[in-house]
Amino acid sequence: MKLSIRIAAPVMERLRRYHLAAGKHAEALSYVWARAVERKGEILVLVPHNAPLKLFAPDCFVRQTAGNVQLCPDVLNGMLIGFAASDFNCLINVHDHWFDETTTFSSTDDRDDLVFDRYLRRSFEPMLLQHPHIGPVRRIHNLSLVLAQKGVEARLVNTRSKRRFLKATKFSVIGEQFERPVIGIRGNASVADDMFTRQKDFITPDKQDMLANLSVALVGCGGLGSILAESLARCGVGSMLLIDDDELSLSNLNRWQGGCHKDIGQPKSKILAANLKRMFPALCVSALVSSLYATEAEQFLVGADIVVAGVDNDEARYFLNRLCLQYQIPYFDAGVDVTIEPDSPDFRARFFAIVPGVTACLECTQIELYQRQKTLDAYQDVVTAEARRNAGYVTEQPEISAPNVYAINQRSASLLGMELLNYICGWQPMATSILESWKSGIHERLSRKVFPEPPHPSCPICGYYAGVGDAEKLPRPRAFALAALQHLDGCIDVGSLSANASL
Repeated sequence: MKLSIRIAAPVMERLRRYHLAAGKHAEALSYVWARAVERKGEILVLVPHNAPLKLFAPDCFVRQTAGNVQLCPDVLNGMLIGFAASDFNCLINVHDHWFDETTTFSSTDDRDDLVFDRYLRRSFEPMLLQHPHIGPVRRIHNLSLVLAQKGVEARLVNTRSKRRFLKATKFSVIGEQFERPVIGIRGNASVADDMFTRQKDFITPDKQDMLANLSVALVGCGGLGSILAESLARCGVGSMLLIDDDELSLSNLNRWQGGCHKDIGQPKSKILAANLKRMFPALCVSALVSSLYATEAEQFLVGADIVVAGVDNDEARYFLNRLCLQYQIPYFDAGVDVTIEPDSPDFRARFFAIVPGVTACLECTQIELYQRQKTLDAYQDVVTAEARRNAGYVTEQPEISAPNVYAINQRSASLLGMELLNYICGWQPMATSILESWKSGIHERLSRKVFPEPPHPSCPICGYYAGVGDAEKLPRPRAFALAALQHLDGCIDVGSLSANASL
């Protein structure tokens, strides 16, 4: 079993200011309420930007010395009553070793963590079971976190388990720059360090190690995705998850990186995975031949550190926006557009990035990143969609293959590749949106310094769904839901479906 933690940078910054303030002379204690998601072989702890954070004044402590701290019983009980009434299932106690550069748990920490966990298991959880009116009955995950000046150590504590302490192997701070205060085992790609010697002047060894430990999920293995995958592998990304349900066709070969005639008819994700493995034997790469909306694809994506998309429709972008907000995953998207105008064609490349808790999402940004109404129509329930169609609000449009060319895919992939490297290395403020037009020569890069658009306070996605993990079911487009039902039942009567049957 592995433990991974994703914490929003605004929360981490407040914890650091409280626990590591200049001139302090005593240890402090705080609590954060979070959500834990149990997956196969992993426990994932999610701390969104709006997670409740409990910081205490000096008079709230019974004892507060340089190396030990204890809350007043009444203060602790008041905090626990509030936690019991919430729907959070992970309680994080945070203390500090303010006197150390780096840190590890001490024997005193071991004793205190075990005492507190025994109380949770023997008194707190049974109390929830006996008095369900206080709050929802659930299993409580007890996470302990210690901060030092330049390091973090985290672990789950469970006195009912043979393995009482489970240390975090991944601790990701999701902010304007990707941060890993705790580094786990070096990634497989780093064994070929000589391969990256020409990058060492601008990518430091610790950032190269971070890339080697990075797991990137690539959604869409078409012309753009095939270039993105190879670009990321050549930068040193250590692990890639490839998702696409399409097969390579003859018309793809004009822009599909590494595609050959012998590959026609084979799944794109598997061809791409085989090509990458042949070029980079140390790379850990997995391929999934599946719709983005399938359950297995969702499980694939949740385990990634960063989601990269090269998709050709806004329904997929809407789904990825929601998934990445729920599971605290930075989302980078690249796209292309070729328009045939009377005098000459125009080739446009586009990029956007969404960082949960830091940037606005697709739903609340002022930048027009997707066709809002058309996309939302695709997610409507069957009854509403049929009524809108009958009333003339919706007309069916035949699908037309969009023109595409290899060079513009290269340009869009290079924009995303450089911005992802910038996000890891922090060379300059990250960009949330880039738009280029070949015909007009426009290059518009909106950085966080120029346009620091935060999540909107009333945004339902950034607010309610941020960091909820499995607590809320992800929406699926109506077409996928109907196809899934038809696969299960052979045929269905659309008119008999309830209003929520498609979601």
